[in-house]
Amino acid sequence: MLQVRCTKKMQDALGLRQTDLSGIKEPDSILGNWYANLFTVDRRKTLIFMNERTLLSFIVYGMRKDNITDFKEYFHRGLRQLLMIENIGNEKIEEILAQYETIEFTRADSRTVLGNLNDLVNIYKYSIQYDGGLKECDLTSIICQMNRTPQRNLGWSYSVEILAELLKMNRH
Repeated sequence: MLQVRCTKKMQDALGLRQTDLSGIKEPDSILGNWYANLFTVDRRKTLIFMNERTLLSFIVYGMRKDNITDFKEYFHRGLRQLLMIENIGNEKIEEILAQYETIEFTRADSRTVLGNLNDLVNIYKYSIQYDGGLKECDLTSIICQMNRTPQRNLGWSYSVEILAELLKMNRH
């Protein structure tokens, strides 16, 4: 099961009230739970997803009120693309995605992780604008670069290194 830790802005965009939010639970999947936020870049609403264990992140842009309810589909598609970019095998990708078939929304509960998420939002915005905006930039390259940035909360390791360690520990 996937628990998405939503910022207040994300909760509002999804139309979630406090009573709609689930209680926070320990993750039961290889990668654990994810944080989600909504921000604007190049006049487009953009979703950012960040894994709470690895700080691995990806973004999906072009959100509108009428399509943001396809949240699970955007998450699955974005995560699949990210894992393919990182050369994770199809079998492992399917195993990971199968663990996220059901979805619950919770409030964001860690200030430390929220700090990382906000830093990533700012860096994504800057990188996209620096490379000419969403129409001109190589978004795949930017996402790869973000996941290869040393993270203090990971002991200055890269998110992709922690991902590789998690997947290595969970081999069948």
